[in-house]
Amino acid sequence: MSNFLKLKDIVKIKGGKRLPKGENLQTVPNSHPYIRVRDMKGKFIILNELEYVPDHIFNKIKNYIVNTNDVIVSIVGTIGLVSIISEELNNASQTENCAKLSGLDKIDAEYLYYFLISETGQSEIKKNTVGAVQPKLPLYGLEDISIDWKTRKEREKIVYQLNSLDKKIQLNTQINQTLEQIAQTIFKSWFIDFDPVHAKANALANGQTTEQATLSAMATISGKTSDELHRLQTTNPEQYQQLWEIAEAFPSGFGEDGVPRGWGEKPLPELIDFLEGPGIRNWQYTEEEDGIKFINIRCIKNGDLSLETANKITKEEAFGKYAHFQLQEDDIVISTSGTLGRFALVRNEHLPLSLNTSVIRFRPIKNKSTLAFLLGLASNQLQYELEARASGSVQRNFGPTHLKQISVLLPDFYLLSLHNKYLSTLFELRKSNLRECDLLMKTRDVLLPKLLSGEV
Repeated sequence: MSNFLKLKDIVKIKGGKRLPKGENLQTVPNSHPYIRVRDMKGKFIILNELEYVPDHIFNKIKNYIVNTNDVIVSIVGTIGLVSIISEELNNASQTENCAKLSGLDKIDAEYLYYFLISETGQSEIKKNTVGAVQPKLPLYGLEDISIDWKTRKEREKIVYQLNSLDKKIQLNTQINQTLEQIAQTIFKSWFIDFDPVHAKANALANGQTTEQATLSAMATISGKTSDELHRLQTTNPEQYQQLWEIAEAFPSGFGEDGVPRGWGEKPLPELIDFLEGPGIRNWQYTEEEDGIKFINIRCIKNGDLSLETANKITKEEAFGKYAHFQLQEDDIVISTSGTLGRFALVRNEHLPLSLNTSVIRFRPIKNKSTLAFLLGLASNQLQYELEARASGSVQRNFGPTHLKQISVLLPDFYLLSLHNKYLSTLFELRKSNLRECDLLMKTRDVLLPKLLSGEV
């Protein structure tokens, strides 16, 4: 049963607070996370991308915290993003570009979230937005939004059905975050900290044989004890042989420069085929059904691409003068301005898709680098390199000129290929989880308006 109420009659509404002039956030975690519009990428805020309010500043903005089950809405910039505050972010601070809606329990917070992200809710948000040049959803406009506040029993039913889908999406997302952390940890261990090389060198320095040194590196790579490796040799000889080949491929010591013997610096252009987007103009956009989507920075979310709001150009332009900018499966796309180094892997489901300005495409050069190595590079070392070289005081950016200045330490291609094979199952599982999330989100989006209208 429908019962329309104004938002101000359901929740308490309060804006956020900007940092004092001249103060900046920090990347080192503390107990004061700060939520910005860019952090609002779904139902809940992803914790590993947050920045933090320094302790000495927090007291100046402590009256603008959010609490568990608050619903926050972006009111400046990208207007109408909605998220729920989880227990982990209780007492976090929020940007002045968001408003919090408080005073709800878990069920009602989730119902309000689902209503606000629905077509009806987004229409209400748009209706109450003001300003042509710099659109804004003022607090008085937020207060005036009309909500179909159904009976408690109906709200519980709607939340239960939609939540079952979201929980599976959240689980897949958490699994993928774990897989990404594993891949990053392996990359850092092998190619930055040189742990397998240290293991072999230490074993030989202690008088052990070459075979024992290789076993020591195998233990370091796999995280298994000597006894576990011995059992693995019997229970899974193929996996044991793979570990042996990887361990043998690492050198057993370091040169005078502290670098693993046989490894060397290579300029980035010798490893990566990179291409900057062309800069598509507004007048080139099309509404044609068969138009080809092109990406922008906002499409890059959580290591994947979200193309629901991507603009399109005609097929004639996409496959004509912009044919060179068509993306392929397993291309890596990286943001080149604003939030530098945000990256995603192009999946087959995203195609056809065009490259655009403010994004650079990476591809491994055959027999020189691999996809797994480039992904590791993008999530580790490259980020620091870009931050150091980025230009522009207001809007920092980088391009091919900056990339050409970067060199990377790497081993021979044989070890890179073993690394790529070692992580291949992990990458395929990640893709499978993302495909399932796509299907679950489509199901949720079809079900949501039907539940709100009482059709089901």
